[in-house]
Amino acid sequence: MGLYEGIKDAIGIAQKVDNIELYRQLIDLSSQALDMQTEIAKLREENAELKKGTDIENSFIRHEQPYLTLDGENPKTCYCAVCWGKKRKLVQMDRINWDHGQIKLYCSNCKNHFIESKQ
Repeated sequence: MGLYEGIKDAIGIAQKVDNIELYRQLIDLSSQALDMQTEIAKLREENAELKKGTDIENSFIRHEQPYLTLDGENPKTCYCAVCWGKKRKLVQMDRINWDHGQIKLYCSNCKNHFIESKQ
C-alpha cells in the first residue's frame, strides 16, 4: 500500500467514525505529502542536471585560449569557456576564417572571442 492509498483509507475511516479533527489532520498530512513529493521530484531533476554537468566537465579538453573541446568530438568544435565557467552553459563558438591564415572564434552568447593562426 502506498502513502496516498494509506492516507485515503485513513480519511475514509475518519469520516465513518465522524471524527472531524482526525479528518482535518489527515487532509493536512495529505497536503504535506503532496508538497514533499513535488520537492523530491524537483531535487531528483536538479541532481540529474548536476550529474550531467559533471560528466560533460570530465570530458573537457582545456586550451590556452578561452575555449574548450570535448574528448571524442571533432577538435574543431569549440565551446566557450567563459559561458561554461559563469553559467555552466555549453555554447558552441562560431569559427570565422580571416585572411592571412587566421581564424576567429566568437561566442554569440557572451561575445568572448580571440584570433589564432591556422594550424
